[in-house]
Amino acid sequence: MRGVQHYTGEIKPAPPVLIWSLYSGVTSFTAMAIIGIIHKYGAAIRDHNLPFAIAPTGASAVLLFAVPSSPLAQPRNVILGHLIAAQMGVFMYELFKHVEVSLEWLPGALAVGLAIFFMGLTNCYHPPAGATAYLAGYFSADVRRVGWWFPLYPVLPVVLIMVSVAIVVNNLVRVYPVYWFTTVHYKHTTESQVQAPKVVTSKEDENDPDSDLTTSKPDTEESSRSSSVDLENEVNSVAGNEEEAQVAWMMARIHELEHELNSLRAHHAHTVDVSHAKTCQPEYLA
Repeated sequence: MRGVQHYTGEIKPAPPVLIWSLYSGVTSFTAMAIIGIIHKYGAAIRDHNLPFAIAPTGASAVLLFAVPSSPLAQPRNVILGHLIAAQMGVFMYELFKHVEVSLEWLPGALAVGLAIFFMGLTNCYHPPAGATAYLAGYFSADVRRVGWWFPLYPVLPVVLIMVSVAIVVNNLVRVYPVYWFTTVHYKHTTESQVQAPKVVTSKEDENDPDSDLTTSKPDTEESSRSSSVDLENEVNSVAGNEEEAQVAWMMARIHELEHELNSLRAHHAHTVDVSHAKTCQPEYLA
């Protein structure tokens, strides 16, 4: 099995549609079956009539097992998205639980709106989390039973089970997660990765310690540092979702590489000119 190699986050080409769809269905069934079995046969759950299986996890299964490379399906988005949504839902429920019947629609709508707002602030959008917020805010029986504990139980353990199963089964034939926290972590580039290789124009110049033609490393350290800072600022300025951040980082990296390539071309042209001038000197001046 190649699963161990896939935890690095390297994206592989998708298999044929039939295989992909079949595997997505089987893996999502596995995750939902585990949750259903725990809900049915868990001793503490059964004895105390506690909730466990929640409907929004079915929507999360579509993202986790059908489109695992989507920014909306990465662990940070799934876990934080559901937790934020559950907290907003419980808050609205407790705030409006004594409201008159004509306003029972209000807490659920407010919960979804606030959940999306805070998911945007934390850059962890996860669409199924909207259902978690609405479920909690719209006077859910599950919230009545567990109250303020709803985000920690049952939402947190259920979400952790879903993500854990996705990590195990997805990496058998594909990649999950693509990243653990955010694509901004890919922006880090060490100086050794951006320094130019050693350029030597001839064997004679290589053996000459006083020769200006031996160029070990062009003066790119300052430009590398400045370009890395520019890259970080450009990526951090993106206020959209993870996909926008990934595109912004790729474009910034392209600009950085173009700048380094132009520097290398200019230095190489200067080196060739000096070499030509030296070879054209008379012997008594050499």
